[in-house]
Amino acid sequence: MQLPALYRPAHQLCFFRLDSQFYLTPLTAVPSDEFVLPDANQSLLSQLSQDDRSQLEQVCALGAATSLALTIAGRRWTCHLAPVENNQWLLSANMLSHQQSDKLGLTEWQLAQQWQSRHTEPAGVSMPQLVDTLLTEQDADRVILWRHYPDEEILRPLYSQGIAFNLLPVKAERRYLRTLQQRGGLSYSHCGEQPLLSAFSYLSPDGIVHRLDVPLLFDKKLIGVLSLEYTRAREAVSGADMQFVATIAAQLAQLISQPAAEVELSTDSSLAALTPVLLRHTGQDFFNQLMQELSRLFQADMVLVGLIAPPYEKVRVVSCVLEGELQPPFSFNLADTPCYESMINAPHISIYHQDVANTFPNANILKQHQIQAYVGLTVTDYEQKPLGNMALLFKRPLRTASQIQSILTQLEHRVSAELLRRKDQEALMLSAVAFDTQQGVFITDSDLLIQRANQAFLLISGYFCESLLGQSALNLRADSPYTANVDGIEHSLTQHQTWQGEQLLLRADGQTVPVNLRMSQVRDRLGVTHYVGVIEDLTQQKSSQERIQQMAYFDKLTGLHNRHYMVDHISHTIADAQTNGLRGALLLLDLDGFKSINDSLGYRIGDSILVQVAERLAAFAEQLDNATLARIGSDEFVLLCPNIGYSFTQTKTRIEQLAYRLREQFLLPFQIESLRLHISASVGISLFPVAELGLEEYLRQADTANHIAKQVAPGSHIFFSQEMADEIQERLALANELQLALHNNELELYFQPQQRVQDNVLAGVEVLLRWHPKGRAPIPPNVFIPIAEETSLICDIGSWVLQNACERFSAWQHLPGRPQHFSVNISARHFHSPDFISQLSLLMHQYPSCRDCLTLEVTEGVFLENLAESRSRMAHIKSLGIHISIDDFGTGYSSFAYLRELPVDELKLDRAFIQYVAERPQDKAIIRSLLELAHTLNMEVVAEGVETAQQLATLAELSCFMYQGYYRARPMPEQELLDWLAQSQ
Repeated sequence: MQLPALYRPAHQLCFFRLDSQFYLTPLTAVPSDEFVLPDANQSLLSQLSQDDRSQLEQVCALGAATSLALTIAGRRWTCHLAPVENNQWLLSANMLSHQQSDKLGLTEWQLAQQWQSRHTEPAGVSMPQLVDTLLTEQDADRVILWRHYPDEEILRPLYSQGIAFNLLPVKAERRYLRTLQQRGGLSYSHCGEQPLLSAFSYLSPDGIVHRLDVPLLFDKKLIGVLSLEYTRAREAVSGADMQFVATIAAQLAQLISQPAAEVELSTDSSLAALTPVLLRHTGQDFFNQLMQELSRLFQADMVLVGLIAPPYEKVRVVSCVLEGELQPPFSFNLADTPCYESMINAPHISIYHQDVANTFPNANILKQHQIQAYVGLTVTDYEQKPLGNMALLFKRPLRTASQIQSILTQLEHRVSAELLRRKDQEALMLSAVAFDTQQGVFITDSDLLIQRANQAFLLISGYFCESLLGQSALNLRADSPYTANVDGIEHSLTQHQTWQGEQLLLRADGQTVPVNLRMSQVRDRLGVTHYVGVIEDLTQQKSSQERIQQMAYFDKLTGLHNRHYMVDHISHTIADAQTNGLRGALLLLDLDGFKSINDSLGYRIGDSILVQVAERLAAFAEQLDNATLARIGSDEFVLLCPNIGYSFTQTKTRIEQLAYRLREQFLLPFQIESLRLHISASVGISLFPVAELGLEEYLRQADTANHIAKQVAPGSHIFFSQEMADEIQERLALANELQLALHNNELELYFQPQQRVQDNVLAGVEVLLRWHPKGRAPIPPNVFIPIAEETSLICDIGSWVLQNACERFSAWQHLPGRPQHFSVNISARHFHSPDFISQLSLLMHQYPSCRDCLTLEVTEGVFLENLAESRSRMAHIKSLGIHISIDDFGTGYSSFAYLRELPVDELKLDRAFIQYVAERPQDKAIIRSLLELAHTLNMEVVAEGVETAQQLATLAELSCFMYQGYYRARPMPEQELLDWLAQSQ
C-alpha cells in the first residue's frame, strides 16, 4: 500500500510508515535541529532496548491499534500504532515538549500550596502522593522510606513504591549516616562497589546501579533516609533535582513524625493521594495509574475503566487492575450487568453491597472472579451520552460505599475528558488524519493564504471560518519584540521545510494571545502544495510561569519579597559594594511578643498585624534610595540598604539615624478590628562588605544582634560585633556541657535553712542547685539556669531536683531537729509542661512523708502566661498535699488581683525590700503593707536575703514569721547541713 505524505498534525508530532521488517519511513517533514532520527538503514528493533523491543513485538503481534513509550535515538517518544494493509503500520511519535523543564518548579509549588494548607484542609498532602511524585518526576525505578532506630542501630523500610522490594531492615552504619547528614545527600553510581552501601546487600541482586539518598530530618534529628533507586545509570543530579528531592524529604519527615491519627485516609485525603495521577498523567498512563491507586486506596479486588460506544452492547476495557496487577485489554457484554443498570438509570451510578453475582447471574465477569460487591459509575460526554464505565469490584461485602461513590463522582469529569481524548486519538491513528486535534490547526495554499482551519483554531483566534478564509496566515500576528519577519519565516520554510517560534496571535476582537506557531510544508513531486500551521495556546503556561515566579520570589501573605529573593539579592548587592567601595547595612527586624499575640488572639489577628507591619515598612522603604524590603520568616523582616557611605564610621552613623526612624514606625498602635495593639520591633544590624564573609553570615550576624537586642531591651536596635558571636558560642557550648552535667553527676543539691523570726528555730530549708564541672571552677546558678530555661533542659533539671530533694527529705525523717518542710524552685516552662502534674503525683506516692511538707516556689510570671490554666494546675497540686509559694514577690507584675483567685500558701519577699528595711521608712512601710495583706489572705511570709541583725530586728518588729539569709546560714551541701543541725541542737 502506498501511504500518502502527511502534513505535521501537531507540535512535535511526526508520522512514519513501519513495514513488516520494522524499518521506518518518514511521512512528514522532521526538523533535524530538534529530532535525531533512528538509522533508516537498520531495523528499528535493533536500535531499541530489550524491554522496548519486546514491547513493540508484542503490540505488532496483537494487530490492534495501541499506544506505547519508546526510547529512540536517546530520546523518549510517546508512540501510537495503527495497522494498515500488507502488515504495515502507521506510527505517530510525539516527544516531550520544551516546557517540561518548567514542570518541576510547578510541581514543587503545587506541593508547597498543599503542604501549607494541610492543617486547615483535610486533603493536605499524603505520603503516597509525595512518593509517587518522586517516582514520576525523578524517573526512579523504586523509592524507599527508611526509618532510623538509633537504639537498635538499624534502618527499617517504612514504605516503598516501584519495583518489588523485600522489606527487611539493614544495619545503620555510623559512617554512612554521618556522611549523609554532613553532605545533605549522596548520589552513587555502581552501587554494588560502594563501601558506604555495604549494608544494603540487596542492591546487586535487584540490579540497582544508581542511587540517590537524602536524610529525613525532624527537629534537626535524623529520623530516616529517603532512597531513589535506578536499574540504569542516570545523569549527574542537578541542583534543581536535589532541591526538589530535599523539599519532599522535609515534608515526608513531617508526615512520618505525625501521630497515626493525623494520617488516616478520608475522602479528601483519598483525593489528595490521587492528585499526582490527576496532575501528571494523561492517556493510557493516566488510566493505569488511576486504576492502581483506586485499587490500593480501597483494597478493591478488581478496578476497571472502559469505553462504551453505540450500539452500547459491549464495554471495551481500557485499563484493569486485578488483585494488584495490570491486565491485558479485554471486552465484556454490557447486557445483564450492573454496568448496564448504571448506564440506563439516573443518576448513572450503581451500588451493590453484597450478592451482586447472584443478582446478575448472566454476568460472567462477576461469576468468574467471585465478586460480591460492586460500585460503578457510567461516565457521560458533554451531550450526556454514555461514554464509558468505571467500576470497583470486591470479593467481600461492603459495609458502606459512600466514600467510593464520592470519589468516583468527583473523578467523573476528568475520566470523561481522558476517555474523549482517547477516542479522538484512536480516530486520529486509524484515519491518519490529525486535523481534529485540540491544538489549533490551519491549512494554507502555497502563498500562505488560509484555506481551512479546525475548530480549535477558530476558538483560539476568535474568527468565524468564513472571515478567515483567504487571509494571509502571517498577517494574523500582532507586533511584539519577538515577532519574526516574513522573509525569515519564508526562508526557513524553503531551506528546512519547517519553521517554529513563539508569536502573538491577533484575535478578531483585537486581543492578543501568546502562541507557539509551527509551520510545515506539504509537497508533491511538483513542489510545495500547501502549508500546515499548528498553534498551541500558551496563555495557561505563561500564567503558570508567572505564578511560579511570584511564588518563588514573593511572600504570599504580605506581597513583599521572600527569603529566596533576598538571599539572591543580598549576594548581588554585596558584590556591587565590593566593586564600588560603598558600604551598606542589613537590618533584621523581629516583632516583640508576636508569638503571644498569635497564641492569645489567634492567627487571623496575627496575620492582619503582619500585613499592616509590612505596609508601614514598605512605605518607609520607599523613602530610601535603592532599599529592598523582604519578609524572611514568621515575624521577621529584612531591610537591605546599599550605598550608605564610603567609611565604616560614616555608614554606622547614618544607619544609626535610620534605625531610630525605623523604630518610629511602631510608635502608633495597630488597629485590628476593634483592637488597638501596641507592638515593638527589635532590630539587629550587620554592616557590609566585610572581607571573606559568606552570604549567610550577614543574615546570621543580624540575627545574633537582634537576639541580643531582645535580651537587652525589646524595641531597641544593636549593631553586630564579634563579641556577640563569641557570647552566643559560649552559651551554646555551656548548654551542651550542661546536658552532659546532668548525666555525669556534676549537679549537687544545696540547702539554705529557713528560721522563725521570733526565736530562730529551724522551720524548713530551700533546696538550691549548684554545678561543679569536673576539673573546673563551679559555675554560678545565675549563669547556667537562664541557659537551661531557654530549652526543655530546664524540665529535666527540675525533675532531677524534685526527685533528689524528696529522696533526701525522706531520709531525714528520724533526725533530731530536722526541718519540717522543704521548698523547691520550679520554672514556668516546667510548671506548664504536660506531664508535670503526673510527675508530682508519682513523687507523692513514692515518698509519702513529703506530703504536706513540700512547697513549690514559682515566680509571678508563671501565672500571668495563662491564669485559667494556672488556677487549674494549682488546684491539682494542692490536692496532692503540696504547698505553693510566690517567689521574689514585689519585683514582678505584683498584681494583688490574682492573689485572691489563686490558692497560694506563702509569699517570699525579695531581698531588694529587705536590704534597706532598717534605714528606709518607705521599704519598711511596703513590708508592713505586704505582711498585712498576707495576714488578711491567710498566707505565710518568708523574708529573703537577711544579712544583718538590724534587718532581723526590724522584721521581728513588723511581725514577719520566717526568714532566710546569710546572717544565720548560707546555702550548704547536705553534710554541712546535717553538721549545722547537730550544732544547733
